[in-house]
Parts: sequence; structure tokens; C-alpha cells
Amino acid sequence: MLSHLPHRREPRTIELTVGYRTPGPIAALSARVLAEAAPELSAPQAVRVDGDEPRFVLTDVADLVANVVAVAREELATVAPGHLAIITPRSMVDTIAEALAAAEVSFGIANRNGLEQAITLVPVSEVKGLELDATVVVEPAAIVAEEPQGMRSLYVAVTRATRRLSIVHAQQLPRPLRPQ
Repeated sequence: MLSHLPHRREPRTIELTVGYRTPGPIAALSARVLAEAAPELSAPQAVRVDGDEPRFVLTDVADLVANVVAVAREELATVAPGHLAIITPRSMVDTIAEALAAAEVSFGIANRNGLEQAITLVPVSEVKGLELDATVVVEPAAIVAEEPQGMRSLYVAVTRATRRLSIVHAQQLPRPLRPQ
């Protein structure tokens, strides 16, 4: 890309070495994902060393969507009056939207009315650049399988929360998310 841009001096790449937004426990988890997604990069060191540990919710496939709704409600209550994103593989957006509506949970959908509500449903491909108080990442293995840059997309997903991260899954977790 740089070869197509005019430049007066040689371009340089500078890595982000300090993380101000992500709490330590989430940063530690995301560092494991980054190590597999982009081993040539170093993980930023979190300034905020404290914080809540990421929460993992293993569920049956049949109960996955219901558990996503339940976890989203719980996490939103914890960070209220903050904002929460449900980050999901694109293949699950409609199913989760239907479940939220059926449960009478008020939510927005990214690129429509997303951040107008306390809960935003967002496909992982559209979450880059967002910062939210809490995130619920749904089915990480499906994110990795469906996205062209799967593990990098998962890294983006697990780094969006400024306070709390929950991961709801029925499939086996990708290796970097498994307990150490």
C-alpha cells in the first residue's frame, strides 16, 4: 500500500507498546491471541493492571443463543449505565437479533442504530475502532473460521472492552483462549 502513496521520506512503522484502554486481565488474554494472529508483533503492555478476569461461558449448542442473551443482560447490569457490544460471527447476527427481540431486550445493530442503545449487536467484521464498557464475544471458533483473517479478527474482538469481557461458546475455543 505504501508504494502507491507519495512520500518525501521513507515511511516507518511504529508499534503500539502501551495499552491505556484495556485492563490487564483482558490485555493478557488478548496478548495470547496476538501471538498467534501476528507473531511478528509485540503485545501492548496494559497500564491498567487491575480489572475483572475475562469470563468464559461454555454452553450447549441448543442453549447458545439464550445464554448470549442472558450474559448480555448480566454484563450490562454490571456496567450500567455503560454500553455493551455483542460481537458475533456474521452468520449468527440474525439469529441473535431475533432472540434479543423475542426476549424484549432493547438493542441496536451496528451500522444502523448501533450505539443509540445500551446494547449493540455487531458482526466482528465491523467492530474495529469501537470501544465499549463490556463485550460479549460469541463463538470465537466460528469467528476464526468465517473471517478471512480469522485470528486477527478474534484479536480485534477481544480488545474492544474497557471493563469486562465475556466469551460465550459451544464449540471448542481456539487455542489462545484455552486455559493455560
